[in-house]
Amino acid sequence: MSSKVSVYYAFLFMIIVLRYQPRESSEGKGPLESTCEYETRQLCPECFNRQSGCWHADQLFETQHGSWFNKINNLMHAHSTTLGTFRGTERAVMKTLNRHKAVESLQRNFCDTVLQKIPSTGSPAVCSWFLTGNSKDSAMFLKNDILDTRRIEGCIFCPANGNRASLHRFLHAIDLDRTTELWKLLAVRTNVEPLLLKLASKHKVRMPFPKLLYYFGFSFIESHDGEPLSNFYNSPLHLRMLIARELIKVAFITTEGIDGFRFILTDLSPDNIAVKIEQDHEAIALSIVDLNNVIVIDSHATTFETDRHHVHSRIECDGCFAYSQNDVCSHRTSDLNYFAICQLLLENLNGNTAAGFLHYDQQILRNESDESTSQVRLLHTFLHECVYCQPPYCRERSAILEDILNVLNQCLS
Repeated sequence: MSSKVSVYYAFLFMIIVLRYQPRESSEGKGPLESTCEYETRQLCPECFNRQSGCWHADQLFETQHGSWFNKINNLMHAHSTTLGTFRGTERAVMKTLNRHKAVESLQRNFCDTVLQKIPSTGSPAVCSWFLTGNSKDSAMFLKNDILDTRRIEGCIFCPANGNRASLHRFLHAIDLDRTTELWKLLAVRTNVEPLLLKLASKHKVRMPFPKLLYYFGFSFIESHDGEPLSNFYNSPLHLRMLIARELIKVAFITTEGIDGFRFILTDLSPDNIAVKIEQDHEAIALSIVDLNNVIVIDSHATTFETDRHHVHSRIECDGCFAYSQNDVCSHRTSDLNYFAICQLLLENLNGNTAAGFLHYDQQILRNESDESTSQVRLLHTFLHECVYCQPPYCRERSAILEDILNVLNQCLS
């Protein structure tokens, strides 16, 4: 009985907390403005070169009412994504570079590195990005950290040799008028997504990315581009084929990249792809909504080990997407995006074809025409070739994807 009472009161407490969270008065500062001011005035004033727009942050973005995900998120600070509306009407998503206090952690690492090199003065130094009296040292610390070849998560720049020039070219290609280079370096290190969105906007390239709507402090707001691909795995095969056709286009577009930068997506999971479908199914738009883990290949660089095309070999890995970062970074181009899309269409990460996006029911397929049945089986034959072929006996995966597109077009005509 006592345990039931405890559970009851715990549940009642959560309801009361959520119901009576303190509300900011119209004359006070909202939570977004307060966070923004902390980030711009205390955490990293060196990251901003003008007014950062803190004062109207709470008017620009309004958290989605009634979203239990957002309420628990705000209480526990467990995630970095919040659903809401931008300027009162447009559905949007707010994210932060300072997830799990990543910026504070990097700042402490910088200060520890500096203090190890200078003699102690007796009194503890106040940790800041300006600890050495300038921001050049902190920028150099971040660049070295970004280009550390032992790092395997986040944004990776290739080629591995001479990638400092590639990083500089990337930074100079992006203009964020309210921030300094230090902010951009922190973005590269913590979540490169807003920089990729800005790069696409600057070059007016239609990439399968969300639209960057606004940024303030270390937060940024982007468009809400639909429902996750995982919601469509049980949709009719015809609809899934329409989506698959767009997924293949995503592989080609991201591999081509922008201004010589090719984007190899290393976390292309169904939850990280948003799908927006018009009612008549005539228009389908896809968007990669988590761009934090990406390999950026600077195809203009001159320090690649070889000019040959990188061909990925499937690596056995139960429930994970395995690849060789060194192999990708040694080549000017890679077919890893092509492989990833083929695998997503054919099977899940455990190799189960019944859980692939283009799975089909043999019993239902028997009721279709012989031509439709043969086309679907041919489609899976090409997908199997794309995933399981072993170099040097592979056809180019781009050619296999073209064959898959042709089959899809025939099935959908």
